[in-house]
Amino acid sequence: MPTDPMSPNYLTMLIRDSLAAGGFSVTNADIVSRHLVDAEMKGVSSHGVNRLGLYLNEVANDVIDPKAKPIVTSPRDGLLHVDGSKGIGIVAMVTATDALIETAGACGIAAAGIVNCGHSGRMGAYAEQAAEAGFLALSFGGGGRRKWGNVVPFGGVEPVMSTNPYTLGLPGKSKDSVVCDFAISTVATGKVAVARANGELLPPGAVIDKNGDESQDPEAYYDGGALLPAAGPKGSGLGIIAELMGDAMLGDCVEYNWLMILIRADAFLSRSTYNKRAAEFVDHVRGTKTAAGFEKVIMPGERETTLAKSAAANGIVIGDGVWDGIVGAAKSVGVEA
Repeated sequence: MPTDPMSPNYLTMLIRDSLAAGGFSVTNADIVSRHLVDAEMKGVSSHGVNRLGLYLNEVANDVIDPKAKPIVTSPRDGLLHVDGSKGIGIVAMVTATDALIETAGACGIAAAGIVNCGHSGRMGAYAEQAAEAGFLALSFGGGGRRKWGNVVPFGGVEPVMSTNPYTLGLPGKSKDSVVCDFAISTVATGKVAVARANGELLPPGAVIDKNGDESQDPEAYYDGGALLPAAGPKGSGLGIIAELMGDAMLGDCVEYNWLMILIRADAFLSRSTYNKRAAEFVDHVRGTKTAAGFEKVIMPGERETTLAKSAAANGIVIGDGVWDGIVGAAKSVGVEA
């Protein structure tokens, strides 16, 4: 079990080698390992290295093809169709984001439907990439309720949707993008898994047990429980829209289907004007008076950026329960941590 912070490079190598040993192509293993460690560095442990065992199990059970290459087509101007070829969603989303940046850069706006792919990791990573490239990014996913339904609608106790994440991003100040990335549930399933592994309680209003009663025990979720929608009808409404989009618009899915839209930040005003106004607003928000118990007001995405800088300089701390899971997953494919 780790007692000291771990080198991001070592952790990336361990995850990459484990994925490759578990059947992933060299290219896919590299993309996925970097993505997971980046999420860990940014404090999003729910979508970090704890996912190693899940991905290896999905390969072993033929849920995803670890060597798949996404296929990008353009049915009409400004629209892309990205077929993940039943591969992991992280690779499909990286491919889609790269293609959208190129297309929207030329057209001003572009949208992609991303289908036939597995778990897509931390969605904020793709919005960060797009925002740094000078775009407004919007993505949301759904369509997986038949296999992965785990969130009840407002006022209900039976799951009718998944966590159906929404992500938005825009350039802020230089190298300081503003990114919102959230599940429509009070907590993501990955956070429930991390709390369970580390023997921690969940926040109030996160889950219900199999009888429909609220609980803070992660085991209540795994024993026939469900997640609650964030902010009641607001999270519920967002989830229902995402489920309609992912299913009725994009069709059958492996896990989720995704819609991602990019618009150039200078589509209506010059980039210099945008940059000036964005910087002024970011400074305004950060300069506002703080509420009791807060040291400062931060922008969406700022916490992740700050944590990543700290992790790069000081290493990554992994909880004992999560580390045990990584060691076990690596060992299952012949890799010693």
